[in-house]
Amino acid sequence: MNKKFLILSLLLLFTSAVYSQQMDENGVYLQAEKMPVIKGGMREIGRKIQYPSIAKEMGIQGVVYVGFVVNENGQVVDAKVLRPVAKLLDKEALRLVTKDVKFTPGYHEGKPVPVKMVLPIRFRL
Repeated sequence: MNKKFLILSLLLLFTSAVYSQQMDENGVYLQAEKMPVIKGGMREIGRKIQYPSIAKEMGIQGVVYVGFVVNENGQVVDAKVLRPVAKLLDKEALRLVTKDVKFTPGYHEGKPVPVKMVLPIRFRL
């Protein structure tokens, strides 16, 4: 009887620790069963990106990492540049993620949930 109780207790402790790591202190999921998806895929980003002409003239290129939350409605909130390249490219990456690109929401246990994401946006001449 004691062995069964010990095993059951350890199992419950392990599963609760696994589920608690999926969400941050604000209730935003770090990983969901079905992660948010860009409508139209990464190709949509390539179509909508507007390379700043000054950055082209100066030969500036690189990868801007943008962190954000996709909420239950598929809208991007709390977007910020995590790894900048140049102000012009950073500004374009934020504009692209917040205004032009649309997402389907993430799902956990069949319900739409807010999910934290990081998207690398490559600027290449």
